[in-house]
Amino acid sequence: MDSEERQRQRRAKLIDAGLAVFGEQGYHASTVRDVCARAQLTSRYFYESFDSMEALFKAVYVTINRELMQHTVMALARCEPQPEKLAEAALRTFFEFIRDDPRRARVGLIDAMNVGQSMSDLTGKATQDFAHLIAGFMRQMFPNLEAHGLDHQIIADGLVGSNTRIATQWVADRCKTPLEDVLRNAQAIFEACIAHARAKDESLSASQKPGKTGT
Repeated sequence: MDSEERQRQRRAKLIDAGLAVFGEQGYHASTVRDVCARAQLTSRYFYESFDSMEALFKAVYVTINRELMQHTVMALARCEPQPEKLAEAALRTFFEFIRDDPRRARVGLIDAMNVGQSMSDLTGKATQDFAHLIAGFMRQMFPNLEAHGLDHQIIADGLVGSNTRIATQWVADRCKTPLEDVLRNAQAIFEACIAHARAKDESLSASQKPGKTGT
C-alpha cells in the first residue's frame, strides 16, 4: 500500500470518526482529541488531512449529502415514472436515511446551521442540488407549467424547504412520530402540488382543443 492510499484511508477513518463524534456530542462540544481518539489516530494525522475542525465537519457533511443523493437517485431509478410514486420514493428514502442513523440528522439538519458562513454556503449548495433534481422531474412530467406563470424551480425550492423543516422538527422530537405518519404528511404537500400541476395541464389542453379559447 503506497503512502497516498494510506493517507486516503486515514482521512476516511477521520470522516467516520467525525460523524460519530459530531453526531453524538454536537459540533461545538467536539474536539480534535475526541475525533482522534475515536479514529485511533494521532493529531498529527488529523492535521495531515484537515486544517481545522470546521474543515472536518464540512467533509462529513459533504459525505452525508453525497450518500443521500446516491440513495435518492437509485430509488427514483427503480420507481414507476408516475409523479406520486416518485415523490413517495424520494421522501421515503430521505426519512429512512435520517431514521437509520440519527447522527446524520444532527450533522446535516441541526449543527450545519450553526457552524459559520462557509457552512451556510455549503448547505445552500446541497439544498439546491436536491431542488434541481425535483425541478428536473417536474419539467419532464409537467412541461407546460410556465404557461400558467408557475416556475418549476421556485416550486422545487419550496418542496425541499418543507421537507427540511418537517425532518428537523422530527429529529428535534427524537423521531417519536412513526415514520409512516411523517411520510404521509410530507407527501400530502407534494401531492397537492402534483394535483395543481395536473389541473393546470388539463386546463391548458382543454383550451387548445378546436373551438375553445382562453385558459
